[in-house]
This record gives sequence, structure tokens and C-alpha cells, in this order.
Amino acid sequence: MVPSGFVNQTELASEVERAVRMLGPEVVRVRHSVGADTSGEPSIFFRIVITDLAAREETLADVTGHIATILFDELRPYENWGLTPYFSFRSQSEQAMRSDLAWS
Repeated sequence: MVPSGFVNQTELASEVERAVRMLGPEVVRVRHSVGADTSGEPSIFFRIVITDLAAREETLADVTGHIATILFDELRPYENWGLTPYFSFRSQSEQAMRSDLAWS
């Protein structure tokens, strides 16, 4: 694993933006940060806001799985960056009820 201090943040952000453009209209916004996970391993944390329609119970697993797969396949976080990926999702309405700037 590569310590997060050695990740070129500008290059990583560019690659994340490229991958995000491949996502569908169900994605409202994607934010990311690099840091250590609870075991101290270098990681990339994705915070993904999806439409309320995509967050319906009957479609949620398919939508989130599809988004995570695209980001994982396009970025190859282990191989290219030495980072363990983590994906968190919120619906638009859930995000509107919270004042969490990291998701904005």
C-alpha cells in the first residue's frame, strides 16, 4: 500500500472526475477524500448523493452496486493508487436534511 501522503491529489481528483462522467443520471454528486481507515490503511472515501428515485428500496442495491463497480473499475484504487475504497450513499432528500459540508 502507498501512504496517502504520496498520492498525487491533483491527478487522483482528475481521474475521479473522469470516472464520475461515466456514471448515470441517478448520480447527483460525488465527493471523495483520502485518509486512513479504522485500521490505519490508506483509503479513498467516496460520498455519493443519488436521486430520490434511484434510492427507492427496489432499486437501491442495483444502483449503488453499479456506481461502486464503475468507480472501482475505472480508478483501480488498489492497483493504481494503493488505496482501499469505501463507498457511502445518500439520497438527495436525505442530504437536504443534513448540513454536512463534506457531502456538499
